[in-house]
Parts: sequence; structure tokens; C-alpha cells
Amino acid sequence: MKTLRNISFLFLLAVAATSCNKGLLDPTNPEAITSADVWKDAKLTESYVSGLYEDVPGWDYNLYNNITDEARSNYPGHTPNQVVIGDWDATSDPMDNWDATYKSIRKINELLAQVDQTPLSAERKESVKAEAYFLRALHYFNLVKRYGGVPLLDKAQAVEDELLVSRSTLEASFSFIETELEKAYAGLPETAVGGKASRWTAKALLGRSLLYQASPLYNVNNDRELWKKSADASLAVITAKKYSLYPNLKTLWLTPGTNQESLFEVQYKMPEKHHGWDALVKPLRLANADAGQCSPVQELVNAFPMSNGKLITEAGSGYDPKHPYEGRDDRFYSFIAYNGAKMKGTTSGPPLQEITLEIYKGGVDYDANPANVIYNTITGYYTVKAVNPENTIYTYAYSSTQPWIELRYAEVLLNYAEAQNEYLSAPDASIYDAVNEIRSRAGITQAIPAGSLSKEQMRTLIHNERYIELCFENKRYWDLRRWKQAVSRLDGKSATGVIITKNTDGSFSYNYQPIDPNPPVFTEKMYFLPIPFAETTKNPNLLPNNPGW
Repeated sequence: MKTLRNISFLFLLAVAATSCNKGLLDPTNPEAITSADVWKDAKLTESYVSGLYEDVPGWDYNLYNNITDEARSNYPGHTPNQVVIGDWDATSDPMDNWDATYKSIRKINELLAQVDQTPLSAERKESVKAEAYFLRALHYFNLVKRYGGVPLLDKAQAVEDELLVSRSTLEASFSFIETELEKAYAGLPETAVGGKASRWTAKALLGRSLLYQASPLYNVNNDRELWKKSADASLAVITAKKYSLYPNLKTLWLTPGTNQESLFEVQYKMPEKHHGWDALVKPLRLANADAGQCSPVQELVNAFPMSNGKLITEAGSGYDPKHPYEGRDDRFYSFIAYNGAKMKGTTSGPPLQEITLEIYKGGVDYDANPANVIYNTITGYYTVKAVNPENTIYTYAYSSTQPWIELRYAEVLLNYAEAQNEYLSAPDASIYDAVNEIRSRAGITQAIPAGSLSKEQMRTLIHNERYIELCFENKRYWDLRRWKQAVSRLDGKSATGVIITKNTDGSFSYNYQPIDPNPPVFTEKMYFLPIPFAETTKNPNLLPNNPGW
């Protein structure tokens, strides 16, 4: 029989040592375990289910944060800088997830084909199916948001089946995701352990998927009812009152499995699974084999409002251009490290040191040593969002264990507010409530009065709230695409950084300059990614490719 190779060596040793069926497994040779063996043993079946969660994308090294108006990578030859200038195509696409995602879907389909034959209880079989429906929907959503309509494979393919499957329509693809999530909602538990899906996880993902489907890129017929369906799905999560905003933005990502804001997260645990976020974003002074990979741009910095809720350009905001980092909302201080801010870290293990950032001409965290400029910020800012300041063993792609929160309650509130605002002719009180709840958590002292904004003004506010609240969470790139704003906001528009000069009296002067060496490129054809050339070569039924490719 074909050997199942996606079960970890360590797990198999543990199961082999404890399995009630002592004759089934050989602990000295996990490779001898076949796919048929997995479905005969409850522990192996459960391991297979857990392994499906391992396929959910987690922390991205440095791509999506650095290809929009959020941040830039400091290394000129790195992948995001090639994406920014449009140097990618169907043969070399860093955003491509086609092959990996269909491999994950294939494993899910195999589970659904076999689960009824396993020794699991009848109740557990049904909940396993619901988990599979949720994960399959998540994978298909990640395909559809990239490529539009895709082949819909809902069963394990046999050799005698038609393997060269054509693409389904965009509408059919979104409908499939919706059906999957409704089945998942019906079968998943009310609550779930950290890292697993509950019924409210499924409902929240449905709200997100419908939000995308309702958005201009995908909703070419402007079907307003799609906005209503999205709002209803997100509202169901809100009214269930199972989740709420976590009070501390600085530790939101440091409480895996117990965070009331997290609806679904990818978990990490040393030494088996880890990532490199803590090393990735540090200045060279606190670096250990990696540094400066996510320099926030001035456009993002300017988007954070003052603590009174007004944008820095609004009358009465209190913004002082001579002291630009004073009086901002709490998200600014929780997500952005600026000149004069404190930052903790270490270069080679304990003890921790706390530094005051010197991000000015001649400053050690900017250009004091010309040979080290490439390792420091290129915009005048560093990222501290989701950083664990107490981590003492971080290094390149290693030892960070913060969970990747794929779905959190703040997004649910924003998804609801956007969908409800687009559906109605004018924003109702529930939209103000959702937006004000998020802004209140950010320390904004003045709520937006109900009835004070038009639909268009509320849309602008919600878009900006998504920009800052969800920054560095791999949302901005997809938001700009689904709103069809990527061309107007990105193409030919250099991101901006700040050059700070320390004056003789100790004050600072600020000079804002473009930082992209070449004009960014985002053309109309890039709204949908190309189906990879390798896939269309194997399966010509995937052609024609998306327009322009």
C-alpha cells in the first residue's frame, strides 16, 4: 500500500508506544504505516485531522506587508521589492498558492472519503466532517480571492476519474465556499480549543467570504444583497457574544489559546513549530541574523488618528508637525516604533536590553555606520506589532511562537460595518457602534455621533480603520484589490519615508521623501493573479488564463 508520509515521525513514535492496538504499529519504523492503517486507528485518524490544520497559512516571512502602502523591505533584491515593481508573472509569482492549496484540499477530500470507516464515535465523525468542510472552505477562499473561479474538487479523485478539471465560474466558486461553511457551522462545536475551528469561526469566515464576493472586483453586477448576506453572517457572530475585543493591543498576540478576540489562529510551539517575526523586524542594534524587514511607510503612519479620533489633517486634531508622534491613538504606539521610542531585544541571547531608538541622520538605528544602512529602516520607522519584547532567543526564522491570528473579532466588527454600510443608503446606529467599539479600545476618547456621517464618509472611515487596525496582518493587499483601488493607490505612487535631522538644541526636523528607487507597478491585469504556467501546461482545460496573462 501507498505509505502516508505526512504524519510526523515524533507523533508516530508516541502513538506507537501508547496505542491500544499493540499489533498495529511498529515504533521502530513509522514509515511502515500505510494510509489504510491510519483509518483503522482512532489516534492516527485524529493526528491526520490535526495535520490538516498544519496546512493553514500562518506567519508570512516578509511578502504581503511590504508590497502595498504598509511597509517596505530594506533588502533591494528581496522578493517583495520585485513584486512592488511588477517583476512577476505566470512563471514566477510569489503570491501563487495553487499547487500547495490543492494538495491540502486533496488531503481533506481523502479524510471525508474515509472518516465513516474509522473507529471514531458517530458524534466525532460528524464533527470531523465539519472541521474538514471549514478547512476546505478556507483553502478555496484563498484560491478564489487570487484567481477568481477555480476547479471545485469535492471528493478524492481516483485514477479513472477525469483529472483535467475545468475552472468553475466565480459565482459557483463563492457559492461552494458558502455551502461548505454552512455545513461546517451546523456541525462544529459552540467553542473550540485554541487553534481549532468553532461554529462561530465558520460564520466569521462566511462573513469575510461574502464581503469579498460583494466587493467591486468580484461583484460586477453590483448585487446589493451580497452585502446584506455578509452583514448578516458577521452580525450573527457579534450577537452570539462569544468573543470580544482584547483590552491590551501590545499583548494581543502573546496569549495563545486564551484570547477572547481570536476566533481562529495558527499556533506555534518550540521546538516543533516556530517563526521569525521577532528577529525579522528588529533594528541592527537588536538583531540576530535578521533585521529591518518591515519598515512602515509614512502613508500608514499618517493614517493613525489622534487620541481625540481626528485625523492629523483635520481641524482641531491637535496634531503638531514639530512633535508628530505625540497624542496619537494607542494603536500607533502598539504597532509602530519611531524615533525616540523604546524597544527591547538582544543580539545573542539573554539578557534583554532596552534601547531608545535613534532614527535620525547620524543615529545608530539609521545611518551612523554607512555599511549597516541596509540592515536598518529605510522609512524612518520600525514595526512592533505582535512582537514579543521578552523573547531572548530569537534569530532568523526561529524561536518566535506568537500565534498567527487568522480571524479576530476586530475584523468581524469591521466586516460587519463595511457590509452594512454598503447595503444601506445611510449608516445606521449599529455601524457607528461597531466602529466606535474598535476606536474606543484604541484609546480614542470621543465617539463618532450617530448620524454625523454620510455613507461615503463612513466608507472612507471604515477603509482607514481597516488600514490601521489590520496592518501587517496580510489584509491590506487583498482589500485594495477587492475594492479595485490598487491601481489608483499603488501604480506609480512611491511610498514615503521620513528623514529626521537632530538640531543643535536637541529638537528634530522632519523631511518627508519618496523611498522607492523605481516606480511601483500595479496594472489592471494584476487584480486577478495568473494561473501558474506549470498548471496550465499540465491541464489545458484551465485556459484561457485570467485577462492580460
